[in-house]
Amino acid sequence: MMLRITVVVTSPRVAPGLLTAPAWDLVRRMPVLTAAANHPQLAALRAAGAIVVLVDGHAAVDRAGDDLAALLRAGLPDPAATELAWLPDPSAPAPLDLLLDRLAQPRPPAAPGLDAGVTPSAGIVVGTLAGTAELPGSVLLDAVAVMDRLRSPGGCPWDAEQTHESLAPYLIEETYEAYQAIEDGDLAELREELGDVLMQVLFHARIAAERASDGWDVDDVAAGLVAKLIRRHPHVVADVVVDGSANVAANWDAIKAVEKGRASVTEGVALSQPALTLAAKLLKRAGGIGVPVDLALTGIAGGTGGAQAGLGGAAESGEVAGSGEAAGSGEVAGSDGVAEAGARWRELWVASARSGDSVTPAG
Repeated sequence: MMLRITVVVTSPRVAPGLLTAPAWDLVRRMPVLTAAANHPQLAALRAAGAIVVLVDGHAAVDRAGDDLAALLRAGLPDPAATELAWLPDPSAPAPLDLLLDRLAQPRPPAAPGLDAGVTPSAGIVVGTLAGTAELPGSVLLDAVAVMDRLRSPGGCPWDAEQTHESLAPYLIEETYEAYQAIEDGDLAELREELGDVLMQVLFHARIAAERASDGWDVDDVAAGLVAKLIRRHPHVVADVVVDGSANVAANWDAIKAVEKGRASVTEGVALSQPALTLAAKLLKRAGGIGVPVDLALTGIAGGTGGAQAGLGGAAESGEVAGSGEAAGSGEVAGSDGVAEAGARWRELWVASARSGDSVTPAG
């Protein structure tokens, strides 16, 4: 006799009793089995009159088909029952939870409702039902919790040893891999790589949270981002009127300039960028205040001041323009050409700030 098992998937973040309507209908008309004695929904189910039966979640891990059906039926008030609801542990799945999860295909849909496709085994057929509904982004809490567990005592030794400095290369690597997925047009790969980038954000935030005096955590990171997005989108959250994306970009830059209070358009540029990227960024900043790009690459006639003299002299000798060639050859040959070229750009532009020249729209 076939036994139909519906796995009711719930979230530990949803308050007890806040099940979807289809889930409540299900658990009220059939017995509920679970291996999770501390499941957050058990008290609410019992209070609503549902029949809840605890079973050993380890006993049937290697069983399937008729053996599994017989084991589950043994715990039911009516051993001849043909259907039951299974409530897996949402935080620490037992082996039987995992077995039923493998048998229940496909995965639960985003919208509440029983899966149309179920995978039958000998004596059983397993489906799934989304038992709780959450706001978009709720699963990020799971990611934060996992990272906290990995970093905490008793977690992963490798994770516990990492620092901001040791993780820095991974942040760059994962970002490049995400960029590569975009170039390849591979959306599935991009989803995975963005997850790796997110892991770096969570990792760095978890490390920073351990500092007693000047620490911060992932909530501080998110709060800062929310505040920034609100400040820089007055056309959305306030009464500023724009007539296109160009206005949006101009407003963003103007608001950012006020926030940062920088004296030079070159301030805030990440000087650890690869040479070609750094050069492009610096030239774009200069172009933003009316300095022609070719001026920086071919020489500055009649220029004055430390910044102009340094840049003009380097350009006349071919050192600045040659940085692109050095970067390209370094990437191909595996030499330090990129690092050397980047160092040359940093030398020229950082020296300008120290010389007293203020590169701003006002001169």
